Amino acid sequence: MSAEDVLAPLDAAPVEPPAQPPALPAQPPPHEPRRLPVQFTGRAGEYFGIWIVNVVLTLLTLGIYSAWAKVRTERYFYGNTRIDGTPFEYLALPMQILKGRLIAYAVVIAMGISAHFGFLVVYFPLVFAVLLLLPWLLQRALRFRARYSAWRGMRFRFVNGVDDAYLNFMFRPLLMIPTMYMLLPWVRKHQQEYIVTGHRFGGLRFGFQGELGPYYIPFAICLGAGFVAYFVMLLAVFGAAWFLEGSRSGGESAPNDVMLAVMLPVAVVYLALLVLPVFLRTRYTNLMWGNTRLGPHRFACTLRARDIIWIYLSNGVAILCTLGLAVPWAMVRLAKYRAAHFELLALGDLDEFVAEAERAEGAASAELVDALDLDVGIGL
Repeated sequence: MSAEDVLAPLDAAPVEPPAQPPALPAQPPPHEPRRLPVQFTGRAGEYFGIWIVNVVLTLLTLGIYSAWAKVRTERYFYGNTRIDGTPFEYLALPMQILKGRLIAYAVVIAMGISAHFGFLVVYFPLVFAVLLLLPWLLQRALRFRARYSAWRGMRFRFVNGVDDAYLNFMFRPLLMIPTMYMLLPWVRKHQQEYIVTGHRFGGLRFGFQGELGPYYIPFAICLGAGFVAYFVMLLAVFGAAWFLEGSRSGGESAPNDVMLAVMLPVAVVYLALLVLPVFLRTRYTNLMWGNTRLGPHRFACTLRARDIIWIYLSNGVAILCTLGLAVPWAMVRLAKYRAAHFELLALGDLDEFVAEAERAEGAASAELVDALDLDVGIGL
């Protein structure tokens, strides 16, 4: 047998391609978060019974019952606010509120009396002390409110320190004065970040991922609207002045009409300017919740400024026309609107939260913040 006969079959044998690795299994689609809307189940008629009893007993007890009234009100609104079918809880006790309220209103009354009777040697040190302690008071108020708020039997916590409170609520706001408030969006963003990241729930700390640019957009809109409003007002005033000069030169005099023509646009412009803070706060509230995280879970807040402005305006008119009896209806109406525009975007199981130990907190700081009508909330 020749060499060609031996090699021919080898040359003719087909060559198999090298084995390919097995194909990877198709990746499952990313898990979509569950949208859990907030539900508010309170009713105006139901809350009216609680509210009217609170008002009557507070008057009869010269304000002492106001602590119990606050607890009943908070528990009603907390208990009727639900996420995933579970209501929130307000756990503070009336005696805690009463002790804090007595201290807070003693300070406010002392300031009022000293200002009324001209005791400036007392008034100015009190005002200076309150301003100096303001960041500490805000931090303590946030700790108290978090400590006595709960969901699914687990309390919230607030853990950010006093040093950051002074940075965000005293030193950074002071920088707005030389910059003519151009740093307001930057200050507000850092204040929201301090409030959000200080809260904990179920072993997890809230996170905040916000960019500065979106905070300047509503601020720029407010600036532009304000300049336009003042320009329109000046045109109206100068137009009325020109009309007055023309009337006098023609021998006609209608001072009342001219005064009305001058004051009406001024009043309209100033009323229009009142809606700008509401617009700005609504937009910033949406930004805050849109930038907030709790572990893998996110939040969505879709409040609309025009709706909030209309609710505030119509609520105010209703309260005035009913001599205050529409207050429960107004409060329930606003709570329903807020709940309808808020969602928890849950990615995973909500049963994985674990309770954390926490010590009791005093209510004096929270009550003083309320008495001074200071805004430390994380909502509208």
